[in-house]
Amino acid sequence: MGKFYFVKEIIDEWAPIGLLGLGCPDDEYAPEIRDIVELLNDMNTVEELAVGINEVFIKWFGEDLTIQKCYPAALKIWNKIS
Repeated sequence: MGKFYFVKEIIDEWAPIGLLGLGCPDDEYAPEIRDIVELLNDMNTVEELAVGINEVFIKWFGEDLTIQKCYPAALKIWNKIS
């Protein structure tokens, strides 16, 4: 469960959809974070992780954040796991 918490910290800080700033619950991104944590075992590069993060947000929100916007969060996560 440790990966969940550091990924949560990074995603919450990033606030990709802006929901936490609107007063949504602290666990608003929990399903997306769980999906991102599951991706970590299959990713070979930070670029793949950025694509995966973008796909997670498309799946859950129908929101294409772009790989470029996902890259900084992916890099922070990647640096924690490598």
